[in-house]
Amino acid sequence: MRLKTPPQPVVFRFDGPTALCSAVEEIYRMAPKAPSALCRWRGRYFLQVRAGLGMRGRLARSGARYGACLGASPVFFAYCREHGVEISGDPVAKLGGALARGGGRQGEGEAH
Repeated sequence: MRLKTPPQPVVFRFDGPTALCSAVEEIYRMAPKAPSALCRWRGRYFLQVRAGLGMRGRLARSGARYGACLGASPVFFAYCREHGVEISGDPVAKLGGALARGGGRQGEGEAH
């Protein structure tokens, strides 16, 4: 059975850049090609991620470790993007990819 409309994107809210980056990196490791968008409104970061029905539960649990999972809230995200500042049109691929690649090199040649 096929759905006539695609599943709604999952929206997350993060209080700061550290939590946002941690969540984006984890989401990237699970779904590196997931379409996503990022904006900032009223001092908080809002991340929207599209994923298939089979991935949504895992995605929601992983992002909720670092912030609040608002569920399927595309209208709310559109409001935040319109009244806030759009930061990135594809943060999972761009930021998540950079963080994932950089994470493997962190200890190479550096004394901690």
